[in-house]
Amino acid sequence: MRVQLFKRWAVLALGLGALAPCSGFAKAFPEKPITIIVPFAVGGPTDTSARVVAAAMTKGTGDKIIVENMPGAGSVLGATHVANAKADGYTLLWGTASALAIAPHVYSNIRYDPRKSFDPISLVATSPFILAVRPSLGVKTVGQFVALAKAHPGKLNFASTGTGGSSHLTAELFQSVAGISSVHVPYNGGAPAMNALLAKNVDYYFDTPTTIVPMAKSGKVVALAVASSKRWPALPDMPTFQEAGYKNFESITWFGLLAPAGTPADRVAVLNKAVALALQQPDVVKSLEHSGFVVHPSSEREFADRIAADGKKWGALIEAAHIHLK
Repeated sequence: MRVQLFKRWAVLALGLGALAPCSGFAKAFPEKPITIIVPFAVGGPTDTSARVVAAAMTKGTGDKIIVENMPGAGSVLGATHVANAKADGYTLLWGTASALAIAPHVYSNIRYDPRKSFDPISLVATSPFILAVRPSLGVKTVGQFVALAKAHPGKLNFASTGTGGSSHLTAELFQSVAGISSVHVPYNGGAPAMNALLAKNVDYYFDTPTTIVPMAKSGKVVALAVASSKRWPALPDMPTFQEAGYKNFESITWFGLLAPAGTPADRVAVLNKAVALALQQPDVVKSLEHSGFVVHPSSEREFADRIAADGKKWGALIEAAHIHLK
């Protein structure tokens, strides 16, 4: 009989014969459904990545992992919920650069510390931002877009996945680099933000390939440039911002799994192994790469170091751009 994945992970991390503190034998973790909190609305890239990986982690075990969307405040609402959850491994955060590297520097009254309120489990994937505009705007290059924005200061507007999130900050930082000014219109996730662009309610939008690439290929939006050091394989004719003349502009987001601080180390190890096994499945890798992600599993320590490094980077940029919210 095929051994269920979670039982295998529990054997690796705990051992079936481990004695409970009082009497009898310890039960394998997990023994009830785990909930992953996604701090964005259904349908966006963060939600998509979480559901693909959660399904792979629970393959053959039924509904052992439940994905629950908790959008709001640029991912702060969901992160705060998990930070305050019981540290038993059953409530996890699908953490993003928005929640962990950006929001703590943007919001003055945030109620969690990205390095003290969570136990990192594993980085999962990374993805660059792409600038997309509505076709009726009439621009085909970054240079044309910047020229239009400069000719009409304060007249263009842009969508984001939420105030203070990585999509918002990417646009704000590009405005600073390019010397343009436009109006921010926040939404609760990638899907509603893209819908606003398609409906011509906004003029442009920065998001990851998961959201942008399908719409660009269908001609519903025009993708101008990718904020990575190399061109994106799915849109090989689209230049990078460096190629467009903005040498210092790069913005890459990431997704990863975290538990509330104080979660038992053996349970964190079980979950880290679960992520690693899920990301070894060819169909999972193919699905994530097709959606615009680069698969990037890590150790707990490597993920913690990434959070700290990106927090320092974004914090300096946010301070320089004077982007602060209450």
